[in-house]
Amino acid sequence: MAEPGDPIERRGEYRTLVAAFAIWAAHFMISYGAVLIFPEQQIARWIAIAAMIAATGVVIGWGWRLDKPRSPLALGALGLALAGIVFGTFPAFVG
Repeated sequence: MAEPGDPIERRGEYRTLVAAFAIWAAHFMISYGAVLIFPEQQIARWIAIAAMIAATGVVIGWGWRLDKPRSPLALGALGLALAGIVFGTFPAFVG
């Protein structure tokens, strides 16, 4: 078990941290871009929902692909990205 302050030594954790937030950012750019291209149209909502489904699948797939034992840091990054994806798409369901 690593002590607090020790460097991360497994490359998989770095890749997971970067990938989780890159997926979240890609989802945000697609959703926001759809609203800019199709303002006040239903198609923008459907694009955001489709992007949420795709991004959620990628994040969950990445989590299953992690080596066991899974790092709490990697799982935390994936969980935060997943929450950001779902809550970022919430206005498409409501509004």
